[in-house]
Amino acid sequence: METTPTAPVSPTPKSRSTLDTVANIAIIIVCAIAAFILIRNNFFNKPQPGQRPPSAEVGEKLDALREVVPAGTDHALVVAVAPGCHFCTESMPFYKRLLDERNQKQSKTRVIAAVPNEGAKAEEQQKLASAGVNPDALVAVDFQDIKVPGTPTIFHVDNQGKVLGVWVGKQDSSGEEEILEALSPLPAER
Repeated sequence: METTPTAPVSPTPKSRSTLDTVANIAIIIVCAIAAFILIRNNFFNKPQPGQRPPSAEVGEKLDALREVVPAGTDHALVVAVAPGCHFCTESMPFYKRLLDERNQKQSKTRVIAAVPNEGAKAEEQQKLASAGVNPDALVAVDFQDIKVPGTPTIFHVDNQGKVLGVWVGKQDSSGEEEILEALSPLPAER
């Protein structure tokens, strides 16, 4: 008994293979869009060599910084920190030292911790407290308004919002010493 060959039977119904094809095309489109975004962000939006993100300059007056300096204070150190910033966390021992030396010298310089929004206050308050860092205040301020190029950033400002010094990033020992010098009275205070 001889059998005649029959047409192969499709293991999946035609509608199923159409659905698979549409799903595969959708996945390819999503991957192409994701690749485009990654390439654009990593290769075309990079600052040019020597170009830094906007940062407050010494001598510049920023209203948003003036607003965080407590009334009756001649100058302050505003420490901009943010959730997820590992350099901020690594700098906590220095912030504690800064406050300890300020208290020991009986300096009138206020130390203010600044976060980028109200939602970050609770987390940063907890991190500061667990490190033994007790700033005079913890404020939420839009980092674009005070020109924070990255965190941590420390601003030395007078009561008019005039920037007297800026330190960006985790500081080495010489940077830390410069910041500690800001605890000294301003020339008009001496």
